[in-house]
Amino acid sequence: MAVMVFGLALLWTIKQKPMYEAKALLEIEQENPNIVTVRELFQIENVTGDYIETQYMLLQSDSLARDVIQQLHLDKRKEFNSGRRLGAAADEQRVLQNFEERLNVIPIPRSRLIRVTFDSQDPKLAASVVNTLGESYIEQSLKIHWDATQKATKWLGQQLDGLKIKLKNSEDELQQYAQAKGLLYLENDKGETENAANERLQQLQNELTQAQAQRYQAESVFRLAEAGDYSALPGVFDNKVTQDLSERLADLEQKQAQLAPSFKPGYPEMKAIQSQIKRTRQLLEQQRSEAERHVADEYFAAVHREDLVKKAFAQQETQANVAAQESVQYNILKREVDTNKQLYEGLLQRLKEAGVSAGLKASNVRVVDPAVPPAQPVSPRMALDLAFGLLLGLAGGAGLACVQERVDNTVKSPDDVAHFLHLPILGLIPRERATGKRKVLRGPRFALSHHPRTNLRAAVDAEGQDGWIRIDGGTDGFSDLREAFRVLRTSILLSTAGRPPRSLAIVSAEANEGKTTVCCNLALSLAQLGKRVLVIDGDIRCPGVQDFFHISGSSGLVNHLAGLGEWRSLVQVSNAKGLDCLICGPEPPNPGELLSSERMEALIKDAMNDYNFVLVDAPPVLNITDGRILAAVAEGTVLVVKAGVTSRERAQRAESCMTAVGAHVIGAVLNDVNLRDAGYYHTGYYERRSRALNEREKASA
Repeated sequence: MAVMVFGLALLWTIKQKPMYEAKALLEIEQENPNIVTVRELFQIENVTGDYIETQYMLLQSDSLARDVIQQLHLDKRKEFNSGRRLGAAADEQRVLQNFEERLNVIPIPRSRLIRVTFDSQDPKLAASVVNTLGESYIEQSLKIHWDATQKATKWLGQQLDGLKIKLKNSEDELQQYAQAKGLLYLENDKGETENAANERLQQLQNELTQAQAQRYQAESVFRLAEAGDYSALPGVFDNKVTQDLSERLADLEQKQAQLAPSFKPGYPEMKAIQSQIKRTRQLLEQQRSEAERHVADEYFAAVHREDLVKKAFAQQETQANVAAQESVQYNILKREVDTNKQLYEGLLQRLKEAGVSAGLKASNVRVVDPAVPPAQPVSPRMALDLAFGLLLGLAGGAGLACVQERVDNTVKSPDDVAHFLHLPILGLIPRERATGKRKVLRGPRFALSHHPRTNLRAAVDAEGQDGWIRIDGGTDGFSDLREAFRVLRTSILLSTAGRPPRSLAIVSAEANEGKTTVCCNLALSLAQLGKRVLVIDGDIRCPGVQDFFHISGSSGLVNHLAGLGEWRSLVQVSNAKGLDCLICGPEPPNPGELLSSERMEALIKDAMNDYNFVLVDAPPVLNITDGRILAAVAEGTVLVVKAGVTSRERAQRAESCMTAVGAHVIGAVLNDVNLRDAGYYHTGYYERRSRALNEREKASA
């Protein structure tokens, strides 16, 4: 066999024509918007993955390919248009197809660079095609930018003309209204406009306050004067004349008292002193009368001033009220003027920026390395092809020998599970032909993943849904699948005496054996029974529960185990009644340490108080220890085995690993079983088992 494969490889290599590959490197920068500001012209660009992928697809577009074909006249070369003529449209399509098959556009991860390669029998033509493709792509980008800018400029100009007229009309209307109503507005120190009537009212209010204060002060002095308390009157005893008269009167009275014992009142000297005392008292009384009169004058003047200010204030208040009523419409008109002015200035600024943008002819695409004619062909590679042929022949022969020497050692039937694993079979999950679907119970590597750590693209099934298969899909083709999970549900409910295990860890030997889908569909089946079910995504390294139930969010189990949140606040409601989910959350650097913590064990025990069943989607048990940790914590463990894929040795090792950590393995689920080929449908085995388990389930309920 090795000689035959080597000979075929040699013959194929000799008949191949040499093909040359030219390649160029392009840099894609963030495209500036059609109308940019000056700041945006110099800011640091942030190129998103979506934008790079869009440019990647544009480089492979048919319009760009047709442009290159037309420029280089590739439709006239036999290399691209060989064979008999089928018509203009058919020949054009054939050339386009040949061109696109030879073109390869490869985005370089975590960069702005895109590598463009093209294969041709002519090395110069290969380089010319790559360079022409880059030039056409840059020219197309510039043309799109120019057209968009011109359209935006034209539209802005039209809008600006209309807004300018609208602004003028609103300003005229505001001015006419102010003149008609006699409204006068002044600008204050802060640049704000205020009504002159209100400003005058404020001034009169301040003056009224001052007048009232002065009147209060004058009235208090006046009341003292009326009561005869001259000693408290200001300006009576504190002036020089009053003080001198008081001192003189005291001296005269003292002198009179000294002469009184020696002289009679008729004595001339006594008469002179008495006359002086009388005159001094008259002068002093005259000073007090003048002071009292002055106090009264000041009081009555203050009262009069207060009355005048009150009257002026009342008149101004009436005018201010009228002005306030008329200012309502004025403010409405002014707001309209301000709005129109802001719109006008904003559009004017954008129009100027559009003019600047239109003048920029810089492209966001740059050719880093232009293509040059390659010196060596990329195919055929004689030594490599022959070596590969020889290696393929040897490997094929060795493989055929191994197949012949060793029979298939995978687990394929319930008998294999019972014989090699010594575990009860809990259920048989049918494969795709039994359910009538193209995609069956696959793990998350074959399903549409929305998790931020995965870049997997899933195939889409016949109905246009994602790769996950759910028993609540509402399709008739899933009746066998629903019945299979009812059997699995009943087997678990009747698996142990007394009560079934309320916390289950669903594990598998290795990845891609369908444990996530089995776990989630089992949860759906339990929820359909009216139970409250919580699904915990314990497969931290490769989560799938979030994708299965289409749950958004980035917080979950990891946040709780890391002490960043209480688990109940992280639980999210699924689209199935009675079923909640605790998704994985962000990927931690130490998944094993988090899962083996006391918080994980406490979480499961605490969740069993709120839910009838807690299902944990655990990681595979052979490659890492995470699955064994979760199996030891749960009350029961279910081992998922994929028929025809999981080897007996791996299944036995998985069962031994769980037994070694003290896990309670209640049984196994055989996934992806071809029930029809195995004869279960023909013999009535599946129907009889389903009816019996359902009857036992109803009886126990």
